[in-house]
Amino acid sequence: MEFDSHKTLEIPMHQSYTYLTDPAVLIRTMPGLKSLVETESGVYRADVEWGVAPLKARYHGSIRIVDANPPKSYRMIIAGQGPKGEVTINLAVTLTALDLQSTDVHFQGEGESADDSEGLGQRVMSGVAQMVVSQFFSSLVKEAKRR
Repeated sequence: MEFDSHKTLEIPMHQSYTYLTDPAVLIRTMPGLKSLVETESGVYRADVEWGVAPLKARYHGSIRIVDANPPKSYRMIIAGQGPKGEVTINLAVTLTALDLQSTDVHFQGEGESADDSEGLGQRVMSGVAQMVVSQFFSSLVKEAKRR
């Protein structure tokens, strides 16, 4: 599945970067994220429950933040294992200030499900991924307004 989308956050670029990389904010705003524990700098152990019946499953894995260039960009590599197989997502995130109080967030990359021979999981998970991203950014905007 391919990711290539832009979202606007009505908060300054440096604050957007902080929110997008802060485990405490992510645990409050990312749908399905059950736990996120830093195991070393930029590496997290994660438990996530994503999907829709009959493909809903809990995944255990890792999230790595690499190529960090605060507050402009980073790459997030997500790898997880669950009862429906392995999932890997490689996502580049680029932030651009639109003005002093708003930021364009561009995320681009790809994800794949290693044990999906018929492609059904890929199609369903693609829809789920788009839904999760949309809900995440909505929650992130609400989080920013509370502060």
